[in-house]
Amino acid sequence: MVRRNGFTAGFKYNGPTMFEANQPAQTLPQKRSLWRNRDFLKLWSGKTISAFGSEISGTAISLAAILTLNATPMQLGLLGALAGIPALIIGLPAGVWVDRMRRKPIMIASDLLRAAALVTIPAAAVFGILSFVQLVLVSMVVKALTVFFEVADNSFLPAVTSRDQLVEGNSKLGISDSLAEIGGPAIGGVLVQAITAPFAILVDSGSYIVSALLLARIRTPEPLSQGDGQTPSMTSEIVEGMRTVRSSQVLLALLAATAVFNLLGSFFGALYSLYVIRSLGLTPVLLGVVISAGGVGALIGAASADRVTRRIGVGPALISGMAVHAVTALLTPLAFGSVPQVTAILLFAQIAGDTMLMIFFINAVSLRQAATPDRLLGRVNASFQVIVAVVGPIGFLLGGLLGERLGLRPTLFIAATGSWIATAILLASPVRTIRVLPVVDSVTE
Repeated sequence: MVRRNGFTAGFKYNGPTMFEANQPAQTLPQKRSLWRNRDFLKLWSGKTISAFGSEISGTAISLAAILTLNATPMQLGLLGALAGIPALIIGLPAGVWVDRMRRKPIMIASDLLRAAALVTIPAAAVFGILSFVQLVLVSMVVKALTVFFEVADNSFLPAVTSRDQLVEGNSKLGISDSLAEIGGPAIGGVLVQAITAPFAILVDSGSYIVSALLLARIRTPEPLSQGDGQTPSMTSEIVEGMRTVRSSQVLLALLAATAVFNLLGSFFGALYSLYVIRSLGLTPVLLGVVISAGGVGALIGAASADRVTRRIGVGPALISGMAVHAVTALLTPLAFGSVPQVTAILLFAQIAGDTMLMIFFINAVSLRQAATPDRLLGRVNASFQVIVAVVGPIGFLLGGLLGERLGLRPTLFIAATGSWIATAILLASPVRTIRVLPVVDSVTE
């Protein structure tokens, strides 16, 4: 619940039962185990190594500012805020470039450039010239490159798996992210303690290089985007991607649900620690345990998403994930009693809530990948990323303001409504009828 974080647009299908459970089996690709798909295993291995490295550097950069440069609270806030600016500026153009080019070279270049940017921090530390400005600039560069990598990554998975394996593939990638969320900060803390923060960042730099090498070994051919030989303007391609989302009831519903969830869910990010310590009386150690439990829940959700989806279908699994999270979200502002009692309530809310939230996320991403024509996938993915990047900071500011005016507990009740509203949006959309991932080969012009 305290995690830091549709699709029928323009494609043809035969008959109204395309999304129903009785869809003919011959419309789906033949099932093949991902454990025997070497290219997927290379992608998964690289993503796992990179995810751990990113969590380590996220910890190490903050600690470098605190321990090496004696940063003030204002500087730390500025470091976090400025690092998020690139996603707002280049998110939509990144989607255009990803759709114009092959995705694998973009991912490899992003990895290598991130490694090069990060290595400047320990280099500067060796010569005694490391500065706060450098930390900010490196963080912004890495974030900008991460935007390109993530948009390309989300668009590349369908090239190395069949469409009916997308949920399974995203589940395995989700396991890597969850394990990194659980173990990465702890490993980062140990490395900082052992070799200092600037040199701990070298580990992340090395992880990007390993990821790039693994990606380079992927042999699955990736088709180029088909076009008429003319390159449209950047603006027209961005508009086409946004129009694709707007013209699809399913895409639009999922974008709206994601936006509302992230806007109101950011209230938790702004106030959760303060509420748990001041209102409920937990110690910082217990707070850390409770937050870490969210990573455990996400891991459980990632491991079980494919099984749940195959049993009840994509739409029901997706909506159920958000609906159950909506119920668990209320437990946080409703928590009361002794410290052991409220700790137990919060632990349950984190584990159960993040388990179901991960099932939602995996199915939402899989559905977006499956139902968006390949030539538009980068722009559609970028549209979702930009919306999240915009509403997140707004949610933090609103959460802080309402926390001051209304109090912590009432504001968290308002925050919990985000999941309920998102569930209602999804129930009112065609998402509820989708049982299997659609197969989209072309876009209707």
